[in-house]
Amino acid sequence: MTASSPLPSAHRAKRRSTFALSGCRPFAMTDTHLIDYEGRYEYWEAGVAWELREPSPRHEWPRSRLVELIGDIAKMRGAPIALLGTTGLQERDVRGTRLRAVQADELVCLDWRYGLPDVYVVGEIPHPDVVFEVDLTTDIRDRKLDVYAAWGIPELWVEVPDADMPGKRKRSGLTILLFDDGTFRESAESAAFPTLSAREIHAALNEPSMSAATVETVRRVGGIMGRRTGTGPDDDPFLRIERRLSQREGHRQGHREGRREGQREGQRDERMPC
Repeated sequence: MTASSPLPSAHRAKRRSTFALSGCRPFAMTDTHLIDYEGRYEYWEAGVAWELREPSPRHEWPRSRLVELIGDIAKMRGAPIALLGTTGLQERDVRGTRLRAVQADELVCLDWRYGLPDVYVVGEIPHPDVVFEVDLTTDIRDRKLDVYAAWGIPELWVEVPDADMPGKRKRSGLTILLFDDGTFRESAESAAFPTLSAREIHAALNEPSMSAATVETVRRVGGIMGRRTGTGPDDDPFLRIERRLSQREGHRQGHREGRREGQREGQRDERMPC
């Protein structure tokens, strides 16, 4: 995880009329209501929350594929990678008053050493290593991109799924944005997951099942990350047991083949004339 520092100053909350979020509808939600709210929202500020107008499985599919991809990389790395789902990120002032909040589609933390938080208060614990957003009917550029930049989120993945979306402002694909000197810059590869490219991530998130190419990507990226941390597949409990069982079965198969070959040799000897 990337260390964060307290925000130097709170940003003045904008009023509801100053911006709009595409694909979302606003509804009133007080600071107090936000504490116990269990629903999904994209953004909250100044007593107004914004939720997806038309949530669909096409929006959730990339996230489910991301969970599988990161989980497999973690196995090859030999060390867990925490996925915190739609945990809310909140900005608060020095008195603890909530100023604004967002819910990303996924938060990825490479080295999580904390309990599971109800909310992620910016500045109190290190930033997530990667924030993942799906832009299907929404557009992160409307508001959330500026907020993530103001918070100094180190890496942002924005996925536009492969789907026919008439009127969509962007083409399908995944964009990796790295925070640098107060703003985001686009990158072809991830910083948190070395050599993992935007093209490879997008392909993995949109295929119906894991392809051979994605398997090789997982092995490469997980192997690099493992070498950096001094871990590997044998440090993953599941893979360690699977390898032991496979080796044991391989030895048994070898013994069975050896016995069969011995029996065949014996039969040939019996058929040979004296």
